[in-house]
Amino acid sequence: MSKNLIGQHVQLARSWSHASRSAVLALTAASAILFAASSHADFYISSFGTNELMRFDENSGAFLGVVANVNGPFASQIGFKGDLYLSSHNTGEVLRFDSITGQSKGVFIKAHEGGLTNPTAPNFGPDGKVYVGDLATNRVLRYDSNGKFLDVFADGTTSDLNGPFMMSFDANTMFIASGYTNSILRYDLKTKEFMGAFAKPGSGGLNLPVGLEFGPDGNLYASSANSNEILRFNGKTGEFIDKFAPAGSGGMSSPRAIRFGGANTDLYVISLNTNEVLQFDRETGAFVRAVATAKDSGMYKSRGLTFTPRPELFVYANVVKRNDEALLPEEAYRRRHIYVPIDVEMRVKDFRDSSPKIKLESIVSSDPSVIIEHAVKGAHYGKEDYHFKLDFKNLSGVEQKYTITYRAFNKDGMSAIATTTVAVQPM
Repeated sequence: MSKNLIGQHVQLARSWSHASRSAVLALTAASAILFAASSHADFYISSFGTNELMRFDENSGAFLGVVANVNGPFASQIGFKGDLYLSSHNTGEVLRFDSITGQSKGVFIKAHEGGLTNPTAPNFGPDGKVYVGDLATNRVLRYDSNGKFLDVFADGTTSDLNGPFMMSFDANTMFIASGYTNSILRYDLKTKEFMGAFAKPGSGGLNLPVGLEFGPDGNLYASSANSNEILRFNGKTGEFIDKFAPAGSGGMSSPRAIRFGGANTDLYVISLNTNEVLQFDRETGAFVRAVATAKDSGMYKSRGLTFTPRPELFVYANVVKRNDEALLPEEAYRRRHIYVPIDVEMRVKDFRDSSPKIKLESIVSSDPSVIIEHAVKGAHYGKEDYHFKLDFKNLSGVEQKYTITYRAFNKDGMSAIATTTVAVQPM
């Protein structure tokens, strides 16, 4: 299939009015081959108000068509074999789609399997199990890789859970947005033990958290729907860091699903009340643009947002040992450099590639006077390097910051960027 024909298909999809959206459904099967031939750098939107799963080009924001009619499409997630899994909130099912072609693969979790009633977010733990929140029963249910019910993982009787929305994971823990307690809770994956609030009720102004996502900097991001903000929490401690996207930024109103993706691994946000997908810079939180709107697609009261498969990369820098702290002030000033070892923790997840390639791209300093070739010791750029040394001699009088950037590539040529920072206090 030629690129010109793909381009014609996209332009045609963009030109159709809201009233003509039903015509897209008739072309779903024919469109599948077009999607398969493209670079599949797209995202899916769950248009809850129109009962449609929609697809958009992640770069241009062009509306590519309606993939399927779904009764109450809620949150979605990439899972086993890189497929797209979507909760049908009104039928108590989780549906499965080929994430590249958009073709339906049928029902993954049958209606009311294990008592599932109003599913919110299906998600995939590092243990190979599937976790689904249920608003009607205030529980998180757990399923095997075939969609068969295993057990109740968490509920509001044995923990503080109230309003199970989006969840996320590290190697040992499930984190979940407990919407109606205005908190983020955590549970041990092996024992199901409730470990308390990771982000306490109202921390940083958290008010009805819905979307939850570990960012490429290793920190945890949450959409605060009632305060119209995206908040950031330390990925290790749960301590509130900042309002990453302040109230109303870019016109954001009642933010729901949040995802890092696109060419720059920026943050994409569903703005429920304005029927838009908004893009924010992954490092600064600055508003970039409205990627997609209701003008061409007719999206309405959208809930879910998921990118076509690419690596999910998280990095977090740790200072191993501060040798300079034992130095006398006069000796520290006399030294030309004070090198401190850095270890970078890394997690990567990609359901289409079990071993994506990762490389260290760059290390830069916030101080323009720092000569980075002299300030960094032992770093191997272009390789998978997580251990090197940074110069901690800082006579500027203000905090300096190193920014360390990695990129992951999978076998499909899709990539993701992750950054982590190291603060250097003045001496």
